[in-house]
Amino acid sequence: MRKTGILIALSLSISLALFAQSETVLFTPDGIAEMHITLADGKQIGDIKNEKANDDYAGKVDATLSIRNSVSSTYEHSLLYTGNIRIDGRGNTSWHHDKRPYNIDLVGDDWNVERPAKLLGMGENDEWCLLAFWMDRSLMRQPLAAWLGKQMQGIPWMPGNRYVEVWINGDYRGLYALSEKVQRGDHNINIKKLDAASTDLSGGYILEASPEDGHKSTPIEIATQIKTSREGINFIFKYPKAKNVTQNQRAWIKNHLDEFETALRSDDFKSEDTGYRKYIEENSFIDWVILHELTKGCDNLFHASVFVQKDRNGKLQMSAPWDFDLSFGNSTIYAEEGNWVKSHGRWFGRLYQDERYAGKFNERYDELFPLFRQIPEVLRQNYEQLENSGVLERENQRFPHILTEYVNEDGGRPAPFTYRGHVQYLSDWATSRNNWVYINLGQTDEEKGARMQQIRPVIRVVTPENRWDEKSFEVKVMKSEENNNRYEYSWNDESFRTASTRTILSSQKGKYWVKIKDEWGNISLASDTLYFGVPVPTGIENQKPVVSPSVYYLPEEKQIHLSYPLTGAGELSADLFDIRGRLVSAQRFRQDQGGGTFHLSTLGMAKGIYLLRLRSEGQCTTFKIAL
Repeated sequence: MRKTGILIALSLSISLALFAQSETVLFTPDGIAEMHITLADGKQIGDIKNEKANDDYAGKVDATLSIRNSVSSTYEHSLLYTGNIRIDGRGNTSWHHDKRPYNIDLVGDDWNVERPAKLLGMGENDEWCLLAFWMDRSLMRQPLAAWLGKQMQGIPWMPGNRYVEVWINGDYRGLYALSEKVQRGDHNINIKKLDAASTDLSGGYILEASPEDGHKSTPIEIATQIKTSREGINFIFKYPKAKNVTQNQRAWIKNHLDEFETALRSDDFKSEDTGYRKYIEENSFIDWVILHELTKGCDNLFHASVFVQKDRNGKLQMSAPWDFDLSFGNSTIYAEEGNWVKSHGRWFGRLYQDERYAGKFNERYDELFPLFRQIPEVLRQNYEQLENSGVLERENQRFPHILTEYVNEDGGRPAPFTYRGHVQYLSDWATSRNNWVYINLGQTDEEKGARMQQIRPVIRVVTPENRWDEKSFEVKVMKSEENNNRYEYSWNDESFRTASTRTILSSQKGKYWVKIKDEWGNISLASDTLYFGVPVPTGIENQKPVVSPSVYYLPEEKQIHLSYPLTGAGELSADLFDIRGRLVSAQRFRQDQGGGTFHLSTLGMAKGIYLLRLRSEGQCTTFKIAL
């Protein structure tokens, strides 16, 4: 055979090829800076209150703030800060723990004038908050959701955040996320100003869903809140601020929301002219719901932390995803299976009843599916940053009980008791959740079966420390929430058996993989290999490049030629993706000691750029190929 049309011999990361706009997967690419807060007038940390008072500065404590580079951070001087602040408490249940969250306002020398600054490279703001991670032992749920939201681009604004270590009056308070607050501004939610003198009442507004009992709102927010007539959703005003909103503005936006809900529930709700499309910007709704469908957070069903914005003469948009500490399986009842936001009985479930909207939603999820598959690698790199910088050791020394005091149980599951274990649990849960949603977007049994054949299931380890200590450990395989017997699974290509909530792997050392079969006989690809008591690539699911593989395209034969040398016998997995990240071919080959030569057919494939990923024995490399 003539080796014509040689491939572009370039090893390439799928994530960089598909999402080139993301320069790094690190949540805090310039390192973890230090924040030193000194309270004024001899105040102690116990003097910081969380009063939710009417006046902006009531209950706030004067202080000075110094944001400095640590030994491992490299921020430019202009992105650091030295100056006055006002600090108070924030949160509800999170305020009652040892490690508390805070609000900070940047102010001038007279303490009453705002002093916006671009802290650590984020937008220029005067209001910021420090998130404490007490309920999230992975330390990554909010930063991960923010990173994903920024890649998705359909959401008009996503709060930025950076890891920081905090000292108050010289007392080390641990790792926090310094985050932008939800507010109107050129660098935040960029909508038109609306004041008491404005004659055009169509915008801008920022509303937050709030519990009807008002336990997450200030008294003035409760007094000015609105409740939609059809769906009964309570909203408080974030902009204009509750103390500034006029009765005319309040009446206008309530009437507009009522009109939208009436159109949404009407018989002709699918109409472009008279239905819901007249009122909403669909792309923001779709991307916002997809992010929350993936993460499955308990605070995102119009209970709280749900933000809606409307600009002047614009349509309603979902915005500012927030509050992910109890998402990604970090709760007692939220398994990775089951529909969540898109089928919710208020706005989102009704939207999905429109076949056109549902098709657009499903197509968008398919586009984002490769992004969500990057989550394990994103978590791995950020975990290594935290570990290598010494943050995890300092956090554990300061709050040694933080890994055991708050225990989330998944049907009686014991929680991980190390930071690494929590990160691994988050990684496994997110991968399994992504697979479940992807499969169940199929509108017919045939479509679901075809999607089943495209996924790699995950062996979700719920007792990761036992596995690392070479003790018998507990795992979960994906099941159907509607029918527990819908999926069957097979270990190491043995016979299939009925899926259950969990199973116990024996203490026998070895390598394990799993496949899943649905009730129509469709079989998934094999999972990544799980290593137990045998050498494993370093890091969380880290995979090493293979040694000198030979790969080239044979256009006349419509084949990709593979030569893959290894020192021992084993199995080679070859996955071919198009440039949008969709899996178009998946094959597994047995190879003898010393490697083998294989061919992948490209019959029927369109010309273009493809990504070929080769995996064997925990090793992985990717090539770009031009057909």
